[in-house]
Amino acid sequence: MPIFDHRLFSIPVISDLTHRHVERRIWYRCSAFEISGKDAIPMSGEIEEGHSIIKELMSHLIRVSLIFVSLPSFGHAEDTLLKLLEGTSVTPAVSGLQISTIKGGEEFENLAFGIAQSTGQGPVPLGVGHKIRVASVSKIAVAIATLMLLEEQKFSLDEDVSALLGWKLRNPNFPKTPITVRSLLSHTSSVRDGARYFIEAGKGQIRDFFYPGAELWDQGAHWGSEPKEEPGKYFSYANLNFGLLAAIIERASNQRFDLFLANRLFEPLALEADFNPCNLSRSQLATTYRKRNASGHWNVDGLWQPQVDGEKISCFYGMLERSDGAKFLENYELGSNATLFSPQGGLRASASDLSSILRLLANEGALNGRKILKRSSVETLLSPAWSLNAAGNNGRTSGEAQPGGARDGLMTSYGLSIHRIDMRAWGFVDGPATLLGHLGRAYGVFSFALYDPDSRDGIAMIVTGVADDPFKAPGHSPLTRLEETVLHWWINR
Repeated sequence: MPIFDHRLFSIPVISDLTHRHVERRIWYRCSAFEISGKDAIPMSGEIEEGHSIIKELMSHLIRVSLIFVSLPSFGHAEDTLLKLLEGTSVTPAVSGLQISTIKGGEEFENLAFGIAQSTGQGPVPLGVGHKIRVASVSKIAVAIATLMLLEEQKFSLDEDVSALLGWKLRNPNFPKTPITVRSLLSHTSSVRDGARYFIEAGKGQIRDFFYPGAELWDQGAHWGSEPKEEPGKYFSYANLNFGLLAAIIERASNQRFDLFLANRLFEPLALEADFNPCNLSRSQLATTYRKRNASGHWNVDGLWQPQVDGEKISCFYGMLERSDGAKFLENYELGSNATLFSPQGGLRASASDLSSILRLLANEGALNGRKILKRSSVETLLSPAWSLNAAGNNGRTSGEAQPGGARDGLMTSYGLSIHRIDMRAWGFVDGPATLLGHLGRAYGVFSFALYDPDSRDGIAMIVTGVADDPFKAPGHSPLTRLEETVLHWWINR
């Protein structure tokens, strides 16, 4: 797979031991990188005509930065994790990787490999602090925000959400069954994604998905219709649930969704995470990549294709320019269309930020001396709200994937936006029996934030992009072999 030009380089390894910074230099293989577009770094002498900037960047190599707090683990990390940059016979090459681990509910180590972005001055190494679109792991933050408002008695878990939204939400196939906050959080609401689950700025309101004759009705594609799919009874993973939850958060808090999360969760935890990437500087963001074109064709020998947060930063759906976004938000109506901020998957965060959220859960709602949630609220989040029955007919277990594929069995138990994984059922004979958290996959990213409730050890991982379809070599579990490799590294380190 000739996509990397291997050369030996030395890099600093910074270890925080006994509060002293010690720099060592370790030799390892570092990979040159190629990216499509005007900032492309060509390989094998392939230079497109007219792209002078490409020629200037030919000599630039990715330097991999590693910052962590446990030097003894470095050798293992080098043997296992660094190989993921080049790929193996069963895992595609990756453009970048962040990992953060916790031990006993406390921060343990942070690692970063690969490239964050390409600039006119060359490739920028991925650091432990770079913010990446973390995909569906975002849902944990939304659930925490929802429970914060629940504690303030803004609503209850089992009340009809119609009053909270300001309009009637009913599945027309089950007109007498109310849809509740609990059913939205647990994907048992009977809401479905349909062809899409977001609305661009100025192109409609979220209620337009759910009313016959509305522009986004899509012939009822946003509702489950089978008798077994009555709200509260059947699990089917749907991102649109979180657009509705974001609208509820806005109306209950009287704050825009992204601002409420920033003010009430991220700032108290000293996180620079954000649901609006235009609140972050370009240097803080990492681009996601794939070696897949717009038609879905993978080319492992081709160029890395920027997916999200490349040259242009989208503040939210439909707004690429910061000034345009600010102007639009001046007249934004709370509760109208919080899908703008991609509550289901648009959080920009680092793996370290995600592990801090895991620590919050592992420490019963408190972190860094700040009490964010009551212990009882954390227990409510983590407890199973739905589990697959013995007959296997009360839920769809493949998540967003098509049933019958490699992802079947991915969803068998779910809390309130918390994925509950039976590791033994997945074939992991060592390590924790159960992991709690969430998985994510979108725009080249593979991510997870998972912890063991018994030991309070955990891991957050973000892969910024893959060079080939990872499902060509599926894992031994519903995870990809790439995800399994990182989990095995963590379990066995």
